[in-house]
Amino acid sequence: MRIRKPQVLDVEGKPRLAVIPLAEWQRIVERLEDAEDALAVRRWRAAPGETIPADVVNRLLDGENKIKVWRRHRGLTQQALAEACGVSKPYVSQLEANTRLASQAVLRKLASALRVDLDDLV
Repeated sequence: MRIRKPQVLDVEGKPRLAVIPLAEWQRIVERLEDAEDALAVRRWRAAPGETIPADVVNRLLDGENKIKVWRRHRGLTQQALAEACGVSKPYVSQLEANTRLASQAVLRKLASALRVDLDDLV
């Protein structure tokens, strides 16, 4: 592709503006967008942490019980989560049914077992 020399316009006696053909401008914009997309992908791949599936995000946004959503996402049963936290299975069931509130200590254990921040459960 041959790039033509732009027409330069002076403003107040100084070169300030460049005029180029529209097709050339569109190619420049397209290349810039491609470069920005490539940079975003490189940053995403290099970033630490996990990605969360849209299904999990949507269930959380819909107000589904956070403990239940994260437990299922991690592939744990209520029994396995209860054992990991040192509580009973009925206790976990009550938390997931929103019929019982967890103490801060239990919430910290749940967050650890589910590999999430405490803020993700409250």
